[in-house]
Amino acid sequence: MSAEPKAIFTDVMSPGIILAGQIQLESMRKQYPDYLEVKKVVTLRMESRLNPADLAPSCAYVYNDNLYLTDDKGNIAYIDSEMMHTDDASAIRKAHGEYKSVGGAHASHEGMDAGHFGIALGQHPSIAMEQDIIMNRYGAWRMFERSWYKLSQAGHTVNVKAVFVEGDDDGTFSPFWCVRETIDDTEVNEYVLTNDDTQS
Repeated sequence: MSAEPKAIFTDVMSPGIILAGQIQLESMRKQYPDYLEVKKVVTLRMESRLNPADLAPSCAYVYNDNLYLTDDKGNIAYIDSEMMHTDDASAIRKAHGEYKSVGGAHASHEGMDAGHFGIALGQHPSIAMEQDIIMNRYGAWRMFERSWYKLSQAGHTVNVKAVFVEGDDDGTFSPFWCVRETIDDTEVNEYVLTNDDTQS
C-alpha cells in the first residue's frame, strides 16, 4: 500500500522536505524526497565494495533497511538509516579501505575526513563523504554517533534521516546537513549541522 506524502524537516527549514517517492527495502518500504529521481537501485551486501567518490547518479543504494540516495551528480543527497550497534566496526573498517577515496590525502577540500554514517551503527562501510575532521572525530556528528550507539545498545530503535545541501561540483562535500532523529518511533528531533569545526 502506498503511503501518503509527508513533510519532514519543517522545524529547521521552510517549507520542509516532502517525502513522496517510495522504495522497498529488506523488511520495509521507505519514502524519499520528491525532488530526487531514482533511475537505478543497487542492493549492497557487506562484501560489496564501492568507490564512494564515484557513485552512480540518481541511484538508490540499499543495504539491509538503510537507504542512501544520490543526486544527478552521483553525490549522496539523502539517507534514511536504521542505526543498530555492531561490535566489529574496527574489523569492518579495516577490510573496506575504499572509503578513504573521499577523505584524507585524497580529499578535494582541506581538513576533511572520509566520514562514514556509522560503521558501528550498521551502516555500509563503502558509503562515505567528506566530513570536517573536527566534526567527524570530536564534534557534533561524533556526539550523535555516540548517543545513537548507546541508545541502540540499550534496546532503543533509532532512525536517522538526513538531507545534504548540494556543494560544489568537485568532491563529495556538502556544507550543510539537516538531520532528523526518531527514537522509539515517538521522539523526533531535527538539527542543522555545518560541515566545519564550529559545532565542536
